[in-house]
Amino acid sequence: SRRSSFNLNERRQSIASAINVPGGFRREFIIKKVINNSNHNNPKSSKLTSNTNNSNDDITLPPFLTRNFMEFLSIYGHFAGENLEDYDFKTCAIKLPSKSIDEETPLLSESSSTNISSSAFNKQKGTATPLKAFFLLFKAFIGTGILFLPKAFLNGGLLFSSIVLFFFGLYSYWCYYLLVQTKSATNVSSFGDIGLILFGYKMKLLILFSIVLSQIGFVATYLVFTSNNLIAFIKNIFNFDVSFIFMLSILCLIFMPLSLIRNITKLSLAALFANVFIFFGLIVIVYYTSFHLILNGPANDIIFFNSNDWPLFIGVAIFSFEGIGLIIPIQESMAQPEKFPKVMFLVIVSISILMISIASLCYMTYGSKTLTVIILNLPQDSIFVNLIQLFYSLAILLSSPLQLFPVIKILENNIFGPNLHGKFDWKIKWLKNFFRFSIVILCTLIAIYGADNLDRFVSLVGCLACIPLVYMYPPMLHYKSCAKDKLARLSDICLVIFGGIALIYTTSHLL
Repeated sequence: SRRSSFNLNERRQSIASAINVPGGFRREFIIKKVINNSNHNNPKSSKLTSNTNNSNDDITLPPFLTRNFMEFLSIYGHFAGENLEDYDFKTCAIKLPSKSIDEETPLLSESSSTNISSSAFNKQKGTATPLKAFFLLFKAFIGTGILFLPKAFLNGGLLFSSIVLFFFGLYSYWCYYLLVQTKSATNVSSFGDIGLILFGYKMKLLILFSIVLSQIGFVATYLVFTSNNLIAFIKNIFNFDVSFIFMLSILCLIFMPLSLIRNITKLSLAALFANVFIFFGLIVIVYYTSFHLILNGPANDIIFFNSNDWPLFIGVAIFSFEGIGLIIPIQESMAQPEKFPKVMFLVIVSISILMISIASLCYMTYGSKTLTVIILNLPQDSIFVNLIQLFYSLAILLSSPLQLFPVIKILENNIFGPNLHGKFDWKIKWLKNFFRFSIVILCTLIAIYGADNLDRFVSLVGCLACIPLVYMYPPMLHYKSCAKDKLARLSDICLVIFGGIALIYTTSHLL
């Protein structure tokens, strides 16, 4: 029939036109559904302002703490600029237009009638202040990497490690800045789509592969870290030995149902507790280490440069500064995105000083006896240390599903397609569920490989996964889009070459 001969594009335009018709039934239905669902979920705080001249005609925001963690989780939902969230009127924050909705207000933009790109949801005006962006970035960079740095300082030497760690902080900042410039030049909000526009589809796949590889490496590292700390906690409290494989299997069984979470806002409480536990843990580590240093003085075997093991330090330093997946969404969340480079510079400098201070303090205290995870150097008979082992393990346990979320969504979107949902087909749903289980099992198997030498494994993840993603791809993209003069092009080429040499040299020493 004539109707069946319409192609896909015609049908999309037809649907978009039907929704856009002033007074159309579908149009009125969508408007009422947005308002009714928002009022139904929170009748006390979801009242719409009636003043149509007010530019802030929003639904009343949730409490301060909840709002900030929801925003932080939303950033993970747009990891590396990709649209990874399952949008639902019932769970997503809804922002109505500043003007009142009338018969002439379109419900769909022109891009909606054809094809919605992965970054289409990021085109809305941000609202975050520079201070909020600062704390969002700060939370993004503070994780387990800081716990591996004291042993990394032993591998690199005190002076060498301090200088090189600060250098990598500035190096990371510059590459992040290049990525932000490239995003603005291409007017695309997805890291992968920037590569697609500038170099083609293979570059996009390469960027997404590096993102997936780095996040899988992080999760595998977290599994090893959590297993070791829980084993130490059980031994110290209950005087009972648990094998590493058994503990890792338990964690795998815990992660499996957590990997099935498709709505990232359900991880808000877990993210809140994880950040509190990490903050509390750092305070106790600094307290006990400082007390030991004041009481016993610095270790007598501190070295300033370790000529044998310094490549091990490089990977851990890179691992500690890897946060490129959150750069684009945080920059886009700002009301004044032009201030982002200054905010990011302050964050990088602050994080560098904090990392160098804590790592130097721990290394000067314990010297050559510094262990891979600094918590194990603290008095194991102290109840506060035991609590740290438990709290930090819980923190990583709760934050790992957040780290795994981008991996699962990116792979699902590329394997199953973004429009193939399991909401209406149980076969597709369980196929995706088993796929998610397989990702968790893969991370567990990689964790077994890295368990024997954790500091080497952390360094390998930093070198193999993070060097291309942070130090090579951004200057390549910048060279193609923004480098107009010879000096800018030469700078980008040197950055790519330096990153490639660092990748080959450090990885060859770790494998």
